[in-house]
Amino acid sequence: MVRNFLVICLIFGLSASMVSAAKDVKKPTVHPDFQFGSYPWSRTAEALLKDDLAREVVVAYGQGWDVDKMAKTLKLPTDKVSAVSDRLEDERLIGRLDYDTQALMPIIRERDWERMKEPVHRHTQEFTQLILDNWKDIEGLVDSLKDAKAIPKGRLMYETVVSGILLGGMMDAFYEDKTIMPPPRRRGKSDRYYAWLVESNPEAAGKLRRELRESAGYRVVTIGTALADEKKNPDDMRGHDTVLETDDAVKYRKFIGVLTRDKLLPYFKNHRTEFIKLGGQISSGGDIAFAEFFAWYYNTIANGVTDTLAAEHRITPPEKYYTYAVKAPEQ
Repeated sequence: MVRNFLVICLIFGLSASMVSAAKDVKKPTVHPDFQFGSYPWSRTAEALLKDDLAREVVVAYGQGWDVDKMAKTLKLPTDKVSAVSDRLEDERLIGRLDYDTQALMPIIRERDWERMKEPVHRHTQEFTQLILDNWKDIEGLVDSLKDAKAIPKGRLMYETVVSGILLGGMMDAFYEDKTIMPPPRRRGKSDRYYAWLVESNPEAAGKLRRELRESAGYRVVTIGTALADEKKNPDDMRGHDTVLETDDAVKYRKFIGVLTRDKLLPYFKNHRTEFIKLGGQISSGGDIAFAEFFAWYYNTIANGVTDTLAAEHRITPPEKYYTYAVKAPEQ
Protein backbone atom coordinates (compact mmCIF):
# COMPACT_ATOMS: atom_id res chain seq x y z
CA MET A 1 0.00 0.00 0.00
CA VAL A 2 2.76 2.42 1.00
CA ARG A 3 4.72 1.36 -2.05
CA ASN A 4 1.76 2.06 -4.36
CA PHE A 5 1.28 5.47 -2.75
CA LEU A 6 4.94 6.33 -3.34
CA VAL A 7 4.70 5.22 -6.98
CA ILE A 8 1.61 7.41 -7.52
CA CYS A 9 3.36 10.40 -5.92
CA LEU A 10 6.37 9.81 -8.13
CA ILE A 11 4.20 9.70 -11.27
CA PHE A 12 2.38 12.92 -10.37
CA GLY A 13 5.68 14.54 -9.47
CA LEU A 14 7.19 13.60 -12.82
CA SER A 15 4.05 14.77 -14.66
CA ALA A 16 4.13 18.14 -12.91
CA SER A 17 7.82 18.50 -13.70
CA MET A 18 7.19 17.67 -17.37
CA VAL A 19 4.35 20.22 -17.61
CA SER A 20 6.51 22.85 -15.92
CA ALA A 21 9.41 22.07 -18.25
CA ALA A 22 7.12 22.30 -21.29
CA LYS A 23 5.93 25.74 -20.19
CA ASP A 24 9.52 26.85 -19.75
CA VAL A 25 10.54 25.79 -23.28
CA LYS A 26 11.14 28.97 -25.25
CA LYS A 27 10.34 29.18 -28.93
CA PRO A 28 13.26 30.11 -31.15
CA THR A 29 13.45 33.80 -32.04
CA VAL A 30 12.67 33.00 -35.67
CA HIS A 31 10.14 30.26 -36.51
CA PRO A 32 7.23 29.84 -38.97
CA ASP A 33 4.28 29.84 -36.53
CA PHE A 34 3.06 33.32 -37.43
CA GLN A 35 -0.31 34.21 -38.95
CA PHE A 36 -0.75 36.83 -41.67
CA GLY A 37 -3.37 39.56 -41.76
CA SER A 38 -3.96 42.63 -43.91
CA TYR A 39 -6.36 45.43 -44.75
CA PRO A 40 -7.65 45.54 -47.38
CA TRP A 41 -7.09 41.85 -47.90
CA SER A 42 -4.20 41.07 -50.25
CA ARG A 43 -4.36 37.79 -52.13
CA THR A 44 -0.81 38.37 -53.38
CA ALA A 45 0.67 38.79 -49.90
CA GLU A 46 -1.40 35.91 -48.55
CA ALA A 47 -0.02 33.61 -51.26
CA LEU A 48 3.56 34.75 -50.61
CA LEU A 49 3.31 34.32 -46.86
CA LYS A 50 1.75 30.86 -46.98
CA ASP A 51 5.32 29.69 -47.38
CA ASP A 52 6.95 28.94 -44.01
CA LEU A 53 10.32 30.30 -45.09
CA ALA A 54 8.77 33.57 -46.30
CA ARG A 55 7.29 34.20 -42.86
CA GLU A 56 10.59 33.27 -41.21
CA VAL A 57 12.46 35.74 -43.43
CA VAL A 58 10.07 38.57 -42.54
CA VAL A 59 10.38 37.76 -38.83
CA ALA A 60 14.17 37.52 -39.12
CA TYR A 61 14.39 40.96 -40.73
CA GLY A 62 12.22 42.20 -37.89
CA GLN A 63 14.95 40.91 -35.56
CA GLY A 64 17.68 42.72 -37.46
CA TRP A 65 19.15 39.61 -39.09
CA ASP A 66 20.82 39.63 -42.49
CA VAL A 67 20.63 36.92 -45.14
CA ASP A 68 23.86 35.25 -44.04
CA LYS A 69 22.63 34.91 -40.45
CA MET A 70 19.29 33.55 -41.66
CA ALA A 71 20.97 30.94 -43.84
CA LYS A 72 23.32 29.88 -41.06
CA THR A 73 20.68 29.75 -38.32
CA LEU A 74 17.96 28.13 -40.42
CA LYS A 75 20.51 25.77 -42.01
CA LEU A 76 19.52 26.68 -45.55
CA PRO A 77 21.45 27.63 -48.71
CA THR A 78 22.07 31.37 -48.92
CA ASP A 79 20.70 31.56 -52.46
CA LYS A 80 17.37 30.03 -51.33
CA VAL A 81 16.97 32.61 -48.55
CA SER A 82 18.00 35.39 -50.96
CA ALA A 83 15.40 34.30 -53.53
CA VAL A 84 12.61 34.44 -50.96
CA SER A 85 13.91 37.78 -49.68
CA ASP A 86 13.84 39.20 -53.22
CA ARG A 87 10.20 38.18 -53.73
CA LEU A 88 9.20 39.77 -50.43
CA GLU A 89 11.07 42.96 -51.33
CA ASP A 90 9.36 43.10 -54.75
CA GLU A 91 6.02 43.10 -52.91
CA ARG A 92 7.41 45.64 -50.40
CA LEU A 93 6.68 43.42 -47.42
CA ILE A 94 10.32 44.06 -46.51
CA GLY A 95 12.48 46.98 -47.63
CA ARG A 96 15.48 49.16 -46.97
CA LEU A 97 15.18 51.78 -44.25
CA ASP A 98 18.32 53.67 -43.23
CA TYR A 99 20.47 51.25 -45.30
CA ASP A 100 19.20 48.15 -43.47
CA THR A 101 16.52 45.81 -44.77
CA GLN A 102 13.60 45.62 -42.36
CA ALA A 103 10.13 44.13 -42.12
CA LEU A 104 7.63 46.69 -43.43
CA MET A 105 4.88 45.54 -41.08
CA PRO A 106 4.38 45.04 -37.34
CA ILE A 107 5.27 41.63 -35.96
CA ILE A 108 3.15 40.91 -32.90
CA ARG A 109 4.96 38.48 -30.61
CA GLU A 110 3.22 36.44 -27.91
CA ARG A 111 4.66 38.74 -25.24
CA ASP A 112 3.23 41.72 -27.15
CA TRP A 113 -0.23 40.14 -27.19
CA GLU A 114 -0.04 39.57 -23.43
CA ARG A 115 0.43 43.34 -23.04
CA MET A 116 -2.27 44.16 -25.58
CA LYS A 117 -5.04 41.78 -24.42
CA GLU A 118 -6.49 44.00 -21.70
CA PRO A 119 -6.58 47.27 -23.69
CA VAL A 120 -7.89 45.48 -26.80
CA HIS A 121 -10.69 43.92 -24.72
CA ARG A 122 -11.53 47.26 -23.09
CA HIS A 123 -11.54 49.23 -26.35
CA THR A 124 -13.58 46.52 -28.06
CA GLN A 125 -16.22 46.69 -25.31
CA GLU A 126 -16.35 50.48 -25.46
CA PHE A 127 -16.56 50.63 -29.24
CA THR A 128 -19.21 47.89 -29.31
CA GLN A 129 -21.30 49.98 -26.94
CA LEU A 130 -20.86 53.00 -29.19
CA ILE A 131 -22.13 50.95 -32.13
CA LEU A 132 -25.11 49.79 -30.03
CA ASP A 133 -25.86 53.39 -29.04
CA ASN A 134 -26.49 54.00 -32.76
CA TRP A 135 -28.17 50.65 -33.44
CA LYS A 136 -31.69 51.98 -33.96
CA ASP A 137 -30.44 54.42 -36.59
CA ILE A 138 -28.51 51.64 -38.36
CA GLU A 139 -31.60 49.42 -38.33
CA GLY A 140 -33.62 52.35 -39.65
CA LEU A 141 -31.27 52.66 -42.63
CA VAL A 142 -31.40 48.93 -43.35
CA ASP A 143 -35.20 48.84 -43.10
CA SER A 144 -35.45 51.74 -45.55
CA LEU A 145 -33.45 50.07 -48.36
CA LYS A 146 -36.14 49.25 -50.90
CA ASP A 147 -33.71 47.35 -53.15
CA ALA A 148 -32.93 44.87 -50.37
CA LYS A 149 -36.38 43.90 -49.14
CA ALA A 150 -35.85 40.27 -50.18
CA ILE A 151 -32.56 39.93 -48.32
CA PRO A 152 -32.73 38.41 -44.80
CA LYS A 153 -32.30 41.20 -42.26
CA GLY A 154 -29.53 39.43 -40.32
CA ARG A 155 -27.45 39.18 -43.48
CA LEU A 156 -28.13 42.78 -44.48
CA MET A 157 -27.17 43.99 -41.00
CA TYR A 158 -23.91 42.01 -41.23
CA GLU A 159 -23.08 43.50 -44.62
CA THR A 160 -23.93 46.99 -43.41
CA VAL A 161 -22.27 46.92 -39.98
CA VAL A 162 -19.21 44.74 -40.61
CA SER A 163 -18.39 45.67 -44.19
CA GLY A 164 -20.12 49.01 -44.68
CA ILE A 165 -19.26 50.57 -41.30
CA LEU A 166 -16.45 48.73 -39.47
CA LEU A 167 -14.28 47.83 -42.48
CA GLY A 168 -15.63 50.36 -44.97
CA GLY A 169 -16.74 53.75 -43.67
CA MET A 170 -14.41 53.71 -40.66
CA MET A 171 -11.38 53.11 -42.88
CA ASP A 172 -12.45 55.95 -45.18
CA ALA A 173 -12.84 58.20 -42.12
CA PHE A 174 -9.36 57.25 -40.84
CA TYR A 175 -7.80 57.84 -44.26
CA GLU A 176 -9.51 61.21 -44.68
CA ASP A 177 -8.63 62.34 -41.14
CA LYS A 178 -4.96 61.21 -41.48
CA THR A 179 -4.09 61.82 -37.80
CA ILE A 180 -4.32 58.16 -36.77
CA MET A 181 -4.19 56.01 -39.88
CA PRO A 182 -3.55 57.64 -43.26
CA PRO A 183 -3.93 55.57 -46.45
CA PRO A 184 -1.56 52.57 -46.53
CA ARG A 185 1.77 52.45 -48.30
CA ARG A 186 2.05 51.19 -51.86
CA ARG A 187 2.94 47.52 -52.11
CA GLY A 188 4.02 45.56 -55.16
CA LYS A 189 3.12 47.17 -58.45
CA SER A 190 0.04 49.15 -57.48
CA ASP A 191 -1.70 47.64 -54.43
CA ARG A 192 -1.98 49.54 -51.17
CA TYR A 193 -2.63 47.69 -47.93
CA TYR A 194 -1.57 47.37 -44.33
CA ALA A 195 -0.08 44.03 -43.30
CA TRP A 196 0.99 42.28 -40.10
CA LEU A 197 2.19 38.96 -38.66
CA VAL A 198 1.00 37.62 -35.30
CA GLU A 199 2.82 34.88 -33.40
CA SER A 200 0.89 31.66 -32.73
CA ASN A 201 -2.51 33.37 -32.55
CA PRO A 202 -4.87 33.16 -35.56
CA GLU A 203 -7.61 35.01 -33.65
CA ALA A 204 -5.38 38.03 -33.02
CA ALA A 205 -4.34 38.07 -36.68
CA GLY A 206 -8.02 38.54 -37.60
CA LYS A 207 -10.57 36.30 -39.30
CA LEU A 208 -12.36 38.88 -41.42
CA ARG A 209 -11.64 39.28 -45.13
CA ARG A 210 -12.95 42.18 -47.20
CA GLU A 211 -12.38 42.68 -50.91
CA LEU A 212 -13.73 45.47 -53.12
CA ARG A 213 -13.66 45.78 -56.90
CA GLU A 214 -15.43 47.80 -59.59
CA SER A 215 -17.77 46.09 -62.04
CA ALA A 216 -20.14 47.65 -64.58
CA GLY A 217 -20.56 50.87 -62.58
CA TYR A 218 -20.98 49.10 -59.21
CA ARG A 219 -18.71 48.51 -56.25
CA VAL A 220 -18.80 44.77 -55.61
CA VAL A 221 -17.77 43.80 -52.08
CA THR A 222 -17.01 40.39 -50.59
CA ILE A 223 -17.05 40.13 -46.79
CA GLY A 224 -16.63 37.17 -44.45
CA THR A 225 -13.94 34.75 -43.33
CA ALA A 226 -13.00 33.75 -46.89
CA LEU A 227 -12.98 35.29 -50.36
CA ALA A 228 -14.93 34.24 -53.44
CA ASP A 229 -13.22 31.96 -55.96
CA GLU A 230 -15.17 33.47 -58.84
CA LYS A 231 -16.04 37.08 -59.61
CA LYS A 232 -19.73 37.89 -59.83
CA ASN A 233 -21.12 40.85 -61.72
CA PRO A 234 -24.25 42.73 -60.57
CA ASP A 235 -26.46 41.08 -63.19
CA ASP A 236 -25.57 37.65 -61.79
CA MET A 237 -26.32 38.82 -58.25
CA ARG A 238 -29.78 40.31 -58.68
CA GLY A 239 -32.51 38.25 -57.07
CA HIS A 240 -30.36 36.51 -54.46
CA ASP A 241 -27.67 38.99 -53.31
CA THR A 242 -27.89 42.59 -52.14
CA VAL A 243 -27.70 45.04 -55.07
CA LEU A 244 -28.31 48.69 -54.20
CA GLU A 245 -29.27 50.93 -57.09
CA THR A 246 -28.70 54.68 -57.31
CA ASP A 247 -31.21 56.05 -54.76
CA ASP A 248 -30.47 53.45 -52.08
CA ALA A 249 -26.73 53.64 -52.80
CA VAL A 250 -26.68 57.41 -52.23
CA LYS A 251 -28.65 57.05 -48.99
CA TYR A 252 -26.41 54.16 -47.85
CA ARG A 253 -23.13 56.01 -48.47
CA LYS A 254 -24.38 59.25 -46.92
CA PHE A 255 -25.58 57.56 -43.73
CA ILE A 256 -22.37 55.56 -43.26
CA GLY A 257 -20.20 58.60 -44.02
CA VAL A 258 -21.92 60.79 -41.42
CA LEU A 259 -22.07 58.03 -38.80
CA THR A 260 -18.42 57.06 -39.06
CA ARG A 261 -17.02 60.59 -39.38
CA ASP A 262 -19.18 62.40 -36.82
CA LYS A 263 -20.10 59.74 -34.24
CA LEU A 264 -17.54 56.91 -34.35
CA LEU A 265 -14.22 58.48 -35.40
CA PRO A 266 -14.14 60.88 -32.39
CA TYR A 267 -13.83 57.86 -30.05
CA PHE A 268 -10.50 56.94 -31.63
CA LYS A 269 -9.28 60.53 -31.88
CA ASN A 270 -9.99 61.02 -28.17
CA HIS A 271 -7.87 57.92 -27.38
CA ARG A 272 -5.07 58.72 -29.84
CA THR A 273 -2.45 59.38 -27.16
CA GLU A 274 -3.21 56.04 -25.50
CA PHE A 275 -2.99 54.20 -28.84
CA ILE A 276 0.39 55.78 -29.55
CA LYS A 277 1.70 54.62 -26.17
CA LEU A 278 0.43 51.10 -26.84
CA GLY A 279 2.12 51.08 -30.23
CA GLY A 280 5.42 51.89 -28.56
CA GLN A 281 5.10 48.83 -26.31
CA ILE A 282 5.26 46.16 -29.00
CA SER A 283 8.60 44.59 -29.85
CA SER A 284 8.74 46.10 -33.34
CA GLY A 285 7.20 49.41 -32.24
CA GLY A 286 10.37 51.41 -32.75
CA ASP A 287 10.87 50.13 -36.30
CA ILE A 288 7.44 50.80 -37.83
CA ALA A 289 5.13 53.78 -38.24
CA PHE A 290 2.34 54.11 -35.70
CA ALA A 291 -0.27 53.72 -38.46
CA GLU A 292 1.05 50.21 -39.23
CA PHE A 293 0.47 49.18 -35.62
CA PHE A 294 -2.92 50.88 -35.42
CA ALA A 295 -4.14 49.11 -38.57
CA TRP A 296 -3.62 45.78 -36.80
CA TYR A 297 -5.02 47.10 -33.50
CA TYR A 298 -8.20 48.47 -35.10
CA ASN A 299 -8.66 45.30 -37.15
CA THR A 300 -8.54 43.31 -33.91
CA ILE A 301 -11.21 45.57 -32.41
CA ALA A 302 -13.40 45.23 -35.52
CA ASN A 303 -13.14 41.44 -35.34
CA GLY A 304 -14.09 41.55 -31.66
CA VAL A 305 -17.09 43.81 -32.26
CA THR A 306 -18.26 41.45 -35.01
CA ASP A 307 -17.99 38.42 -32.73
CA THR A 308 -19.97 40.18 -29.99
CA LEU A 309 -22.78 41.29 -32.31
CA ALA A 310 -22.99 37.80 -33.83
CA ALA A 311 -23.13 36.18 -30.38
CA GLU A 312 -26.03 38.49 -29.51
CA HIS A 313 -27.79 37.51 -32.79
CA ARG A 314 -27.86 41.10 -33.97
CA ILE A 315 -26.12 40.12 -37.22
CA THR A 316 -25.98 36.83 -39.14
CA PRO A 317 -22.47 35.86 -40.26
CA PRO A 318 -22.04 33.99 -43.55
CA GLU A 319 -20.92 30.38 -43.68
CA LYS A 320 -17.91 31.69 -45.61
CA TYR A 321 -18.71 35.04 -47.24
CA TYR A 322 -21.38 37.35 -48.61
CA THR A 323 -21.06 39.33 -51.83
CA TYR A 324 -23.06 42.48 -52.44
CA ALA A 325 -23.02 45.41 -54.87
CA VAL A 326 -23.58 49.15 -54.43
CA LYS A 327 -24.03 51.50 -57.39
CA ALA A 328 -20.91 53.65 -57.64
CA PRO A 329 -21.15 57.45 -57.56
CA GLU A 330 -21.29 59.14 -60.93
CA GLN A 331 -17.97 60.68 -61.87
